[in-house]
Amino acid sequence: MNLLTGLFIVALAGVLQGSFFLPMTYTKKWQWAHSWFAFSLLAMLLLNWGIAWLTIPGIGAIVAAVPVKLLLLVLFFGLLWGLGAILFGKAMDLLGMAIGYPVIMGINAITGTLVPALVFSASVFLQLKGLLILLGAVISVVGIIFCARASAKKEEGTNLSKYTSAGLVLAIISGFTSCLPNLGAAFSQDITRIAVEHGVGQAMAGNVIWSLFFTAGSLVNMGYCLFVLIKGKELKAFLNEHKTMNWGLILGMSAMWIGSFYAYGYGAVVLGDLGLVVGWPLLVSLSIVIGNLWGIFRGEWTGAPQKARKTLNLGILVLIGAVLIIAASNHF
Repeated sequence: MNLLTGLFIVALAGVLQGSFFLPMTYTKKWQWAHSWFAFSLLAMLLLNWGIAWLTIPGIGAIVAAVPVKLLLLVLFFGLLWGLGAILFGKAMDLLGMAIGYPVIMGINAITGTLVPALVFSASVFLQLKGLLILLGAVISVVGIIFCARASAKKEEGTNLSKYTSAGLVLAIISGFTSCLPNLGAAFSQDITRIAVEHGVGQAMAGNVIWSLFFTAGSLVNMGYCLFVLIKGKELKAFLNEHKTMNWGLILGMSAMWIGSFYAYGYGAVVLGDLGLVVGWPLLVSLSIVIGNLWGIFRGEWTGAPQKARKTLNLGILVLIGAVLIIAASNHF
């Protein structure tokens, strides 16, 4: 039951992660920086701490009990991730979908899976379980590449001349930083232990890590967005005639996004010792599948070349296969 429950919760997190960007596409008269500032404020700061206060009694005392070095480590991971969230957008602009997305998400899936395993459970790769996890992670990267190629084929006049060495560097950096939530959780298990010692249940103890991690990330994202908006003299658009609808949409977006990480953390605990190893590629793969399905639902693939659709279908099938392989690894 723990296995099925854990996989279901991580799968739910993947659905939320793959769906969270949808509300942002319906905002009106807001630039990216407006929406992303509102998202960073609501998701990474307000909702983040709201969930933390509801699920972790005495969180203030727990944070105060965390050694300074460990606290700084989590905040450092969070700041790097926040920077990576900005670099992701820059890299995609420079490289385009065909090159940027597979580089970023491939590094994300592999690093977020293998680093926790190598550091905390290296011996698992000498067993069938570990080999299946590795195989699933590699196959997930192949599926990501197919989906990225499909998106590139869909766009007429895709210009790959944007491929630059600077863009590749940004993509590699953002690929590593995209998996930092999983690495931060893996390297901060002592915080979970401190929370348990303060009476917090094991399944909820990891929420302390998320509260600190995403707070640090929010500072980078909000700071950058404010800089862009102030420079462009666009702050007044926050209060335009669509403000109520826009803030409501971003609130829904924020709830799905932060909810996906708290659900993932809970599911990883339920999965057991290798929860962070098995859960991460599952989360990433499912989020990509769901994101592409939303694109189909919204008609983004209407009129796309048949070759692009076939490549997308193949990519989704490969990702589903990777998810099944990773899920099967828990049986061994």
